[in-house]
Amino acid sequence: MLSGISLFRLADDRMHYLAERQTVLSRNIANADTPGYKAQDLAPFTPTVPLAGSSNLASVSTNAPLALVCTEPGHIAAPGTGTGPGAAPVQAAQSKPDYGENASGNTVSIEEQMLKTADVANAFSLASTAYSKGVTLMKMAIDSNH
Repeated sequence: MLSGISLFRLADDRMHYLAERQTVLSRNIANADTPGYKAQDLAPFTPTVPLAGSSNLASVSTNAPLALVCTEPGHIAAPGTGTGPGAAPVQAAQSKPDYGENASGNTVSIEEQMLKTADVANAFSLASTAYSKGVTLMKMAIDSNH
């Protein structure tokens, strides 16, 4: 029922992705001392739900990821685009620390995996809060006493 509303579909897709990523990261941690085990991770989540307020919904592909667009001259440019008023110069991406592999050929770093699991927990909390607030708004809209 709620899957027809893009906010709920997006939150649901995000929570499914995060649950799967948590499984992969947990598997990495479980194999932290398995010789030759290579750490795995999922590709970054890319939402495929078009924005409800998009002015051109007919041309939005349901398989295209969301992107920021400057539609008015006063809009602030998206980071990294280098366009629009007040655009900051494009900077090189920060390099992440190289945890490497140990003598047994294992590439799992417990520190890296714990940081990733904390990120997953925070992202899941955000997605579930958005879902919960959406349900609360729907209940308020339906309630005839308000």
